[in-house]
Amino acid sequence: MTFLDRVVHWNLDLDGDLYGDERERLRWYEGMTTSASLQSFLLPWAAAVMVWPLGKPSVLPLAVMLAVSWAPQLLATFYVRHRRVDPTPRSWSAKRISLMVITVLPLVVFVSGANYVHEPHDTAWLGAIVGGVVGALLGVVVLVAKGRQRDRQEAAAGDDDR
Repeated sequence: MTFLDRVVHWNLDLDGDLYGDERERLRWYEGMTTSASLQSFLLPWAAAVMVWPLGKPSVLPLAVMLAVSWAPQLLATFYVRHRRVDPTPRSWSAKRISLMVITVLPLVVFVSGANYVHEPHDTAWLGAIVGGVVGALLGVVVLVAKGRQRDRQEAAAGDDDR
């Protein structure tokens, strides 16, 4: 059992009664997932908005807050990949696209704001916006390519089963 497995096992209290019986445990997990999902975009949006009025002194603490808010999400991705679940999206529904925009856009707004409050008369903050959009588009291209690669691998595995 890896360190990450031990942390998850301890956190979920699989052998204890912290979350009650099986039905209650499921409801707790649903509640925690909802809470984590809301935090995953509310905290970055708060940082993205607050950097503009609070100015230069707020950049470092808000950047730390952003990094700390992303750490559990990365941990979750590593955990599910470790448990043999492919985190690459299977399809791109309107909901998935909306959630991706809601999650990524505050980073662009924050970096733009941090550049602006650092040097308001410079136009580097505009470059941050363009760079953020280009980076997001590249990320989508990579995710689409990974999805197609997974689909080809699954199709090849299906052909082998015949």
